[in-house]
Amino acid sequence: MKLKDKRQLLKYLKSQNLMTLATSVDKPWVATVYFVNDEDLNLYFVSSTQSKHCRDIAKNSKVACAIYDSRTLNSEKKVGVQLQGIASIVTSWRRIKVLIDMWNKAAPGAEDIINFKNLKSKVVGSKMYRVKPIYIKFFNEKLFGTDGVREYEL
Repeated sequence: MKLKDKRQLLKYLKSQNLMTLATSVDKPWVATVYFVNDEDLNLYFVSSTQSKHCRDIAKNSKVACAIYDSRTLNSEKKVGVQLQGIASIVTSWRRIKVLIDMWNKAAPGAEDIINFKNLKSKVVGSKMYRVKPIYIKFFNEKLFGTDGVREYEL
């Protein structure tokens, strides 16, 4: 991936905070989750280990995601991301501390419940998950023209 493309993709990802996450074991499932990303294009979300999508991830780590601004009018230029990746639980407490702060800034309002202390002491049954992309489709008609897309195998 060219550095310019990566910068544009990172800028777009940082402008969004919701993604649709698709999982599958026997049947497909989708969930909407708040997310943050790092400079390596990994996506992170917090969710209950008992949720359907997290139970699916425990059995099949292959996921798909879609990120877009749902307020985009049909007449406007389309911008969004579709990807395939591998999901896993983040286990480094040092990394989780950084990520949970990022996540709460991107999705404010639950800091009293979803915070480092509560995650570490298991007051809440949630974990921090990472989606490591293996394929990204970045469609951006504003940057690449009509039907303009960039596809990346990672």
